[in-house]
Amino acid sequence: MKRRRVMQVVSLGGLALPLAGCTNDVAEDTDDPEGTGGADNGTDTDSGDDTGNETDEDGGPATESGQQEFSGSGESLTDDFAIEGGLTIVDATHDGDGDFGVRLMPEDGGEGTIFADSSGTYNGQTAMHMTSGSYRLSVVAGGDWEVVVQQPRDTSGETPPLSFSGSGNEVHGPFEFDGTYRPSGENDGERISVNLLSSTSDSREFLFHHDSIRNPSSFESHDVGYIEVKSDGEWSVEIE
Repeated sequence: MKRRRVMQVVSLGGLALPLAGCTNDVAEDTDDPEGTGGADNGTDTDSGDDTGNETDEDGGPATESGQQEFSGSGESLTDDFAIEGGLTIVDATHDGDGDFGVRLMPEDGGEGTIFADSSGTYNGQTAMHMTSGSYRLSVVAGGDWEVVVQQPRDTSGETPPLSFSGSGNEVHGPFEFDGTYRPSGENDGERISVNLLSSTSDSREFLFHHDSIRNPSSFESHDVGYIEVKSDGEWSVEIE
């Protein structure tokens, strides 16, 4: 499976909305003696440096600062890695049948934070504000998978008016706001949820969902952030 690189503007098409009832239990250690389930935990490879990031041919990092990449097949539990706290975007793909779930599990225990909970083929992005600390990536999968964990800290971005479209779960940005704005959108599925997440603080602003898409309320923001869309169909979003 070809490894992708997630850029600051995350706008790849997601294909599925988290499905109710899908199993997303924490992946248990398997026959892998290291307990990684065959996952690439960012350890040294012929094409990487000692930070676990892929490198270009000239030896420079091929990924942006704060971005970590993992890949594997089937259920996996990675080694610990650091989350600095704040906005965290997870870009995940799955090429297989059965359940697909992705969680970030805190080192000190707990159920973790779900970033993907679907079934079958999946290609999407979701965003959360995370507490700083050490985490492990828990993956439930029926086939090959790739996960990119990104921690953008943008202080500027594209300004409204904004218009973008996609399908499934996607995260777009960075966008820079300084005033009061009116969101609107279209969705050909049955469910949609649109939120604005700050890249400079823990602020999360609800914009609209399937019940309010016809008459969403205006919102005020003086911040830089990313817009997360979760949907079970094709959609478009405008901010004026």
